[in-house]
Amino acid sequence: MIKLAMISIHKKMAEMKSKMILQVHDELVFDAHVDEIHDLKIIVREGMEKAVRLKVPVVVDLGTGSSWLEAKG
Repeated sequence: MIKLAMISIHKKMAEMKSKMILQVHDELVFDAHVDEIHDLKIIVREGMEKAVRLKVPVVVDLGTGSSWLEAKG
């Protein structure tokens, strides 16, 4: 499921300055350009929640920060 989400997200980010840089288990880490954070959050949430149709909803938590630790907080 995460790989399908990554493909979808990557395609939608084609014209953005932001980059997907890391996958750790079920998490994706981005180097996000400050002007694109709002749009990137929408792309990521939609890409992950709708990657595969399931009977139960997939809930995505998003965080932002200057470091991965800050974003996870």
